[in-house]
Amino acid sequence: METGRHLFIVSRQNLHLYEYLAHTFASELDVEVIVDRREGARRGGPDRRAAARGDRRLTERRAAQQASEDLRTLGYAFVRHA
Repeated sequence: METGRHLFIVSRQNLHLYEYLAHTFASELDVEVIVDRREGARRGGPDRRAAARGDRRLTERRAAQQASEDLRTLGYAFVRHA
């Protein structure tokens, strides 16, 4: 039974944590550690929101919002892919 993949996304301001997690999970094939590459505000104008509404499922948006909040408050986010 496959358990899925696990992803740690680490804030650019927390590179020591990135190095620690990358070293700790280096031998785990189902764990990936990356640095958040996003820049600037993630909010778009009304046109972007309208287009995204029909394309993305609500659960995906909530997961992305939670990951963004975790990055902002904790310095990292943990995401599990089925």
